[in-house]
Amino acid sequence: MALDEALAEAVGAGQSSPVVRLYGFSPPTLSLGRFQKARGQYSARRLEADGVVLVRRPTGGHAVLHDDELTYSVALSKQASLAGPAPKKREVYLFIARVLLAGLANLGISGTINAAQRGDVHNPDCFGSAGEYEIAGAGGRKLIGSAQMTTRHAFLQHGSIPLQNPGKRVFRYLEAAEPLDSHEPSSLNEEAGRALGFDEVREAFARAFRDELGAKDSPVSAAEEERAREILLNKYETQAWNLAC
Repeated sequence: MALDEALAEAVGAGQSSPVVRLYGFSPPTLSLGRFQKARGQYSARRLEADGVVLVRRPTGGHAVLHDDELTYSVALSKQASLAGPAPKKREVYLFIARVLLAGLANLGISGTINAAQRGDVHNPDCFGSAGEYEIAGAGGRKLIGSAQMTTRHAFLQHGSIPLQNPGKRVFRYLEAAEPLDSHEPSSLNEEAGRALGFDEVREAFARAFRDELGAKDSPVSAAEEERAREILLNKYETQAWNLAC
């Protein structure tokens, strides 16, 4: 989370080109959306018992259990970017959604872009409802969840791409009751009809970003790493941030 925020700062300041990161979480992590209520809403006891850690994302949305999934993050300038000159929030969502569909196609998976909100927008489970421009599988079930943060100068968009179906596992760690209209999500393995490995999935989406955006592999700079460590220490490792709401 800290590195994603540091990269978005660099992109927004014109110190870096647009950035795409594809990564996994170790240990498994429960991430809460930027404005999601935390105090009294999750079980610290069950998190500790299962070796799951807690973090609040800089992006919005609801709770995601990051386990056996690929996470993507994209940082774009608000001034002029691959999504167009001075793009708006929805334009960025749609732009990234089209690249995600190309990544799915590299795995032999068909997907669709949601045209409207589906399910309860207040569902505490990210995969229990689907927002506009999120990705559904062939049967219409949510397949990729996404959320954004905007600053004065940059967009940061995160997304979770489950290999295994997350089902309602997230509710083991949430104190909230499961909503009655909660939707059943899908997963890459179900859509592909076979077991996919993390490296195979990461490369499929990396290839899509390379092909669609002309992206090239590059290391994080020393300045970006230093800034990420500063943000980590002062923000993402603190209860003041993680339990802020």
